[in-house]
Amino acid sequence: SALEQGRNFSNKLWNALKLLRLWKERGTQTAGTGSQHDFANAWFEARLSQVSAELDEMLKQFRLSEALKTLYSLIWDDYCSWYLEWIKPGYGEQIDETMLRQATVFFEQLMLLLHPFMPFITESIYHELAERPENDDLCIKTLETASQHPDAEKLQQGELLKTVITTIRDVRNKNQMKPKDRVQLTIETSLKETYASFVQILGNQINADIIMASGPVAGAVAVALEKDKFFVKAEQEMDMSQQIEALKKDLEYQQNFLASVEKKLSNEKFVQNAKPEVVAIELKKKADAIARIQNIRESLEGL
Repeated sequence: SALEQGRNFSNKLWNALKLLRLWKERGTQTAGTGSQHDFANAWFEARLSQVSAELDEMLKQFRLSEALKTLYSLIWDDYCSWYLEWIKPGYGEQIDETMLRQATVFFEQLMLLLHPFMPFITESIYHELAERPENDDLCIKTLETASQHPDAEKLQQGELLKTVITTIRDVRNKNQMKPKDRVQLTIETSLKETYASFVQILGNQINADIIMASGPVAGAVAVALEKDKFFVKAEQEMDMSQQIEALKKDLEYQQNFLASVEKKLSNEKFVQNAKPEVVAIELKKKADAIARIQNIRESLEGL
């Protein structure tokens, strides 16, 4: 029910507050943020700006239900599930003071956006986050005009990071690699500068030592993601037969997918009548499928 969903969301907000408090109680350090923390902050700032602009349009058109769903995803998925995970300190370590301050500022901004939908809870959390002077209340604050030009590059890089984390975690699970066991991840990519901007976050999230190199790695599980290749190697020797079988199934799937796209593109009526952007999407699907098939074949040869 809607009431139960509201209670669950409320609990998630309080849990996020508890986590920030816990980090503060453990003490902070002033070691400086560094490029990895800079990436996390820049990505979420861009995401916040992007969603704020979307909310402006939704509220102008009274699309309240859609606006609330979008805001829920921003808070729970982007802030709680990704951003806080990316900035959390290592086991037994203290969080950087500047990082904690920025995470708190972001949380305050989220509470301001959510305030029209959940006024009492957001007001309470806002005052729990820090001591406030008199009349510093959400109910009398004005929403700032959202930026119409969020950092598109950072948004794209953030999506890539999330996809890689999910992909490698899936590889670890399928090959029964325990989360506590550190692995070696070799990445073959043309986007070395992009990966360098978040390599520390990636290593922490998948518990891996990361190497940027080319060519297959002996005894490693190979996986392709678009044009990038990943080789995951654990300390203990693994049974490659399961990996080979999985790659063969993926190869068959990609070949069938490519055939369906090519069939659509070979239809003259479709190409002539479809909008140029639709045709462009299909052409990109074809190019990506060809790249994935090539990666899978090379991975099979390496195994």
